[in-house]
Amino acid sequence: MEINTLIEQFKSLDLSKYPKDEILSLFRQAGDIGYVIVTFHRGKSVMRARPNSNGERFEKRSNYSYKPQQYNKTYQRASTPNQTMFYATTIPENLQPGELNNMRVIGVAETVPMLRDATKSGIQKISFGRWYVHEDIHMLAIVQKDKYYQESSYTRELADAYSRFIKSNSAEVVERSLAFTSFLADEFAKEKIRDDYDYMISALFTELVINKGLDGVLYPSVRVGGRGFNIAITPEATSKLGLYVAGECSIYKNKGRAAIDNDAIVELGGTEDEFKLVELEKHEQECLRIIGVNSIDDLK
Repeated sequence: MEINTLIEQFKSLDLSKYPKDEILSLFRQAGDIGYVIVTFHRGKSVMRARPNSNGERFEKRSNYSYKPQQYNKTYQRASTPNQTMFYATTIPENLQPGELNNMRVIGVAETVPMLRDATKSGIQKISFGRWYVHEDIHMLAIVQKDKYYQESSYTRELADAYSRFIKSNSAEVVERSLAFTSFLADEFAKEKIRDDYDYMISALFTELVINKGLDGVLYPSVRVGGRGFNIAITPEATSKLGLYVAGECSIYKNKGRAAIDNDAIVELGGTEDEFKLVELEKHEQECLRIIGVNSIDDLK
């Protein structure tokens, strides 16, 4: 099938009807497509963020890992109801001046919807786990050239490498690959999400990727405008990671202003299943001053 016709068929699907079989059928018709594979080597760090609720505290390795499959009921950007995934944020090794250099910022943006709404105020606790790679992790990179090319030198590096690679193939493969990977990049970069079905195409594509033997996918973070990156890897691939730092923070937000206070932290050896967070000195009043309020009650 002509690639642009195939893409239009994807776009014409009524995702609210959860057309899983139709999506998979269209993927099978895509033919030869070139992709970029990225490998994270030993020592690379990634960060997992998870909001706390109702006073809960996370003091187990599993709390900072993937959602257990029995609780995984919906489509997410890179996971299906049949396949839970470990999500984490990351930044490139060779950052350029002015580029986003804080994985925690990406994690907060990805997991705390309140921060994305300038009309909202409140307090949210959030926990972070810093993981380090022990064994190579291989992922398919979603190259978002059209939308985020100027936002990150790493995106430019991936996009330029992909362009050089793909041009060594036949004209037909080049045309198909450029068109189809641009379509996939747009699916992974969706911002307006009505329900979990809006993630079906990117989620089912990820499932196909891991069924081919890869550990997962890497893609730009929509929530920070492509200035940082997310990974989604299989539960099995988390055996290639070690958890070395766990911590808890409080986010104070007054509409368009926010401050973060570090509440507790613990350094680990990479293999502990359970541990105790160590309380840190609180700076609540300073955070409130930064966001322009006098008391917690002003944020309710």
